[in-house]
Amino acid sequence: MTNAPQARAWRWMPLCLGIAALLALLAFVPTAAAARDPIPSGSADLHMKKGFLRKLGNAGIIVTGLRGGETAGNKVGLTLRGGMLDPTDVAGHVEPQGGFKLSLGRRGVPICGLSVNTVRGSVYATVAKAHMQLATFAAPAVRREGFGANFKAGQLVLTEKATRRISNRLGLRQNKRLEAGRVISNLYVSAQPRTVNLLAQGSVVLTPNQATLAKFAAKGVKLPSGIAPIPPATAPSATTMAFPISGGMMAPDGSTGTLQTLGGIQVTKQTDSLSPQVRLTNVEVNFGTKAALVELEILPTPPFPGGAGRASIVDLTLPSGAVTTNPGARQITVTGAEAKLQAVAATTLNSVFDQPAPAPPSSSDFVVGDPFGTFSLTAQAE
Repeated sequence: MTNAPQARAWRWMPLCLGIAALLALLAFVPTAAAARDPIPSGSADLHMKKGFLRKLGNAGIIVTGLRGGETAGNKVGLTLRGGMLDPTDVAGHVEPQGGFKLSLGRRGVPICGLSVNTVRGSVYATVAKAHMQLATFAAPAVRREGFGANFKAGQLVLTEKATRRISNRLGLRQNKRLEAGRVISNLYVSAQPRTVNLLAQGSVVLTPNQATLAKFAAKGVKLPSGIAPIPPATAPSATTMAFPISGGMMAPDGSTGTLQTLGGIQVTKQTDSLSPQVRLTNVEVNFGTKAALVELEILPTPPFPGGAGRASIVDLTLPSGAVTTNPGARQITVTGAEAKLQAVAATTLNSVFDQPAPAPPSSSDFVVGDPFGTFSLTAQAE
């Protein structure tokens, strides 16, 4: 009798250690960005003003592309290599790749390393190896383009520091020198995000696997009442459960990011002596690691541990064509994604629902890779 509590504690020790290890790993999982989306691609075009080009031409200065920048007519075309933007108002910054060069004979002023900051209304650049504020602009005009955005800054005005450095490096004298306040160009930016922020709209709909449900039944869980949604999750039909999307961020192609939900599932085995229950809440779908994480609770306490923190329970497979997008509506749809039990989840379910004695048949044992079900969703991006 005196050894019973100690024996019970040792029986649960592997499960507790496994959960602790999972929690340590999950501490390093990145969270969703607050409002700005990372920008890996797009374009930034400078349309030089006729007056500025005339000023350069009168001084004998020519404009050429630099490090990937391309010139055509009055345009300097650059590609975007980074940045962070809120697509709804383009608050943030973008970083074009390459630049352009102003040349006069053997003298030249390379202008590269550009960064466009829409919050400060400034363009920063490295001008002849000196980093500085190159130009300023007023609030840009914004237009959505699919998941991203376009914006136009109507007039880029050279700063005094930039005009002085350019003029000195080119050896310009008197009226050939560039003057502060000179409008050099318009700026057109088209930016597409790597990941998008998700709104609290729609639901993840889970269709449990019938073979896996049969294993629960073999362990003594009465169906369908023994498996029930935890509000605000619902059971829209006898064969599905729906979990409201609460937010997150993900790539439009489903390659990375996380999607967060509310509510959960509770599985209860009703018996006269002990009624084990597993509660899985606040499901988070991680598209980068292809796994789903939950808040895990095992009841009653004692003998079970109660709240066990966040744990990864299933691996996810996205079949070919499972992810589709509607850029115009800014929606991402996932259809028929497959969820399969991980090792810790299978061990936990067996340990919990094999209680109380006598043990259910071994054919009811959950194993790694058991199909938990399929899920589908339509997520709404900002």
